[in-house]
Amino acid sequence: MLSARAWSHSTKDHFHDEWGFITVEPTGNATLMTAGNNGFTTYEVGQVQLNKMVLVLKDIGRISFSRDLPVEDLRRTFIKHDDTYMEQIIEMRTATHPTHGYLEHTRVIYTKQKM
Repeated sequence: MLSARAWSHSTKDHFHDEWGFITVEPTGNATLMTAGNNGFTTYEVGQVQLNKMVLVLKDIGRISFSRDLPVEDLRRTFIKHDDTYMEQIIEMRTATHPTHGYLEHTRVIYTKQKM
């Protein structure tokens, strides 16, 4: 299970939270389904490779009164750099930018904590 909390870089105001589940088949095919308190649900698919998983948006649902920009495309990449450091990069295209390709939305650094 995944969970994330988003906030403004400048004001620290809370934006939204999301929760999701990743399923990986023995063949390496991966599916991520998320739901957020901002009214978005996503269905993403991709492939697990050595130390990397890239997922692309297959479908998105949203409540009719959401104030966020309509997301038109999304790519999520997880990279395992070593046994203690992993990175997630989320790139997207919305109704207003960019017209082609992706714009980096967020980059998350995970550090394994010693127990």
